[in-house]
Amino acid sequence: MATPEQIPTDLTVDMGDDMSPEEFITAVRHFMGYVAEITAAQSGDGADVGWTVRIREGSYLIGVEPGIDAPSSRLSMIYQKAEHAAVALAAGDIRSAELSDKAIGHLKALSELSSKNQNGKGIRLWVQRRPIAISPGIAKTVREDWEADYNDYGSLEGRLEAIRDASGSVKIAVKDFLFPRAIVCSVPERLLESALGSFRKRVEIEGTIHYRRDGTPVSIEAHSIEVLPEDNELPSADDVRGIMAVA
Repeated sequence: MATPEQIPTDLTVDMGDDMSPEEFITAVRHFMGYVAEITAAQSGDGADVGWTVRIREGSYLIGVEPGIDAPSSRLSMIYQKAEHAAVALAAGDIRSAELSDKAIGHLKALSELSSKNQNGKGIRLWVQRRPIAISPGIAKTVREDWEADYNDYGSLEGRLEAIRDASGSVKIAVKDFLFPRAIVCSVPERLLESALGSFRKRVEIEGTIHYRRDGTPVSIEAHSIEVLPEDNELPSADDVRGIMAVA
């Protein structure tokens, strides 16, 4: 295990010493992805924060260093969030981590790599020289949380779009403004033409909705798809007053 004196920056991943080249590249990609998600989420005063990679020679320590113009208040928010979220996930508390699904996915991937790297004592995230173990338990917690817990028949409104999942496959999804993530939509053959014709349009999809335990919809099996009017196609206030006018 590395010591605080060996850590090159205030935000560093320690990948141990027992990784294949492919696993090493994957770990770096997910660490950088986590940093990018945390940076984007902690908007602070709106100033951009650029990062430079710093590597300790002869080690598996990969760090990122902010640009000299990065405001200290924003950096403090980023470091605090990076540490708090990782600690919360390690404790099995996904809700208080308050991360995007994409950020959770990056930590989950690092956790899965950590489970393969037990000889090297696993992966650690260092925030301001304080270590946080990215234990295999994080991936288990996320998998259990992301599983659909119950189903119900209902409808979702949003814009029909295409998304690319972790495997690289493109799927149809509906983006409801009430929820932060796109909801995967399973479309039967008989509705495929209707779905393709409704691409990027506002729709109401009726069907069987699969929910997480906290009530967040995960996916919907479409039974019907109805295209909704765009905002500029809806009646204006003057139009409504005209309809309701009394002689």
